[in-house]
Amino acid sequence: MRARLNELAKQLAAGSSPEAPDEWVGADVIICEKPREMPSEPGFYAEPRTVVTTYSCYLTWLFYQLRDAFYEKHLLDHMTKIEFFGRLANAALRYQSRCSGPEVRTELLLAVLHEAFAMLDEMEEGTFQSLAVAFGNTIADDFIEREEKRGFIGVEETKKFFAERGIKLP
Repeated sequence: MRARLNELAKQLAAGSSPEAPDEWVGADVIICEKPREMPSEPGFYAEPRTVVTTYSCYLTWLFYQLRDAFYEKHLLDHMTKIEFFGRLANAALRYQSRCSGPEVRTELLLAVLHEAFAMLDEMEEGTFQSLAVAFGNTIADDFIEREEKRGFIGVEETKKFFAERGIKLP
């Protein structure tokens, strides 16, 4: 599993990330290029966690890659998938809020991949946390302070994370 994530990191660092033919919609997460109109009336389901980015098809491709990798190893189920994909989306949103200047595709994708590495570590250690019920689309990651996060917390930290693993970034 770790080898597969490392290969993804090398591929992303080399600037090679295909586009998905669609945009991600699933596990209470939406990835889109343009904001979607949400119903004005509250419905039964909470609003999904939404990442709006010009790189939506690239980010969707990465979500598909991570989905396939983690499901193949039976690391996700009906309960943990909301936390997993929510954390990936949170990493993208944190990247967007902390990048100086316009988004950089490689940085965005590596920020999300960094979060996937952190979750893999937690799953292997038995410390991965998820809520049994995600009321209002709330996930456990929403309650973790920045200082306690192990995944993406900033561009420089992500560059350092991958450099320590021998992956050269642009």
